Order: sequence, then C-alpha cells, then structure tokens
Amino acid sequence: MGWSVTYDKSLAGLIEELTKTETQSDGSGWECLRHATVGNVLWTVWEVTPATPVPPKAYRPPYRFIGCHLLAPGGKGFGWGYKGMDESVGPVYYTCPLAYLDLVPVASAAWREQVRAWHAARNRKVEVGDVLILEGFAIPQLKIVEKQGRRLTGEYQGQLYRVPPRVLARVVEQRKAA
Repeated sequence: MGWSVTYDKSLAGLIEELTKTETQSDGSGWECLRHATVGNVLWTVWEVTPATPVPPKAYRPPYRFIGCHLLAPGGKGFGWGYKGMDESVGPVYYTCPLAYLDLVPVASAAWREQVRAWHAARNRKVEVGDVLILEGFAIPQLKIVEKQGRRLTGEYQGQLYRVPPRVLARVVEQRKAA
C-alpha cells in the first residue's frame, strides 16, 4: 500500500481528519476512542459498529482495533501525507502506548511482544560504565561511556557507537558500573 498525500492539510488538520468519528445512515460507523502521536507515528484505538442488520441476518457486535498511521510532509506544494496500517499487519513500529494493548483484542501477538520489549528497553536504567551484553548484533557487548538524557554512547574495541532503544531491547545481560 502506498501513501496518501493531502494538497493543503497541516499536520494538525491531518490528525483531526484521521481521528474523526463518523456514523452512517445504516447505523454503521467508527469512533476513535484514543489517539496519540509519537514522533511521526499516529496511534489510534478504533471502535467499529457494523451496520444494523435487517432480519433474518445475524447481529454483529462492535469490534476494536489499533491503527498506525505514518505521517510525513508531502513535499513542496503539498500538505502532510500518511500511510495507514493496523496491528494485524504487524507494523515495524513499536511506540504504541502500552495502555492501548489493554483496550483491544490481540490481532498480532508477535507485534505486541515487540511493543512491550520496546517500552521495557526505553525504561531500562543504564549508567555510564555499565556493560551491556547484546544478542543478534555483530558487536557482542558495549560499555556505556556517555549518557545525555536518554541518549547513550557505547564503546567496543575502541570504537564509539550510538545506542538507540532498539539496541537496548536486545540486551541479554547488564553488568553494573563498579
């Protein structure tokens, strides 16, 4: 699936449009229960109400899902654009608020595991001097040599490396600074 780009929408205008509740004449509709923007990713929780059935069709209850919209400026002469996905496609973005997972039935257990790992890594307490043993990287370990807020710099064999949260999600052992 590609991107949809608006002609003149601001970021705020696009978010307002993407989170708008709508109801159709047949009783169907969708409501954005929650939304949050993390970086350039808009996370949403939707409740969809299927059309009111005409007997003898069976009643279909409302259902919920987590939406993920990537947001980007459309370029010169255009407004903002977006690429919409939902949890079932297992987006490779894991910044979804943890509270959203409790509001919606599981559509992708593997994706939810990655979301929880991302949040755990983001909240990991790391100090200068700590040694992080890594799994799944060419570099087996890093010694943290600099910390500025959440920004970490690690050293391995004399080479310095930036340590983003996705790396912290792959730490299998952490030795505290002496």
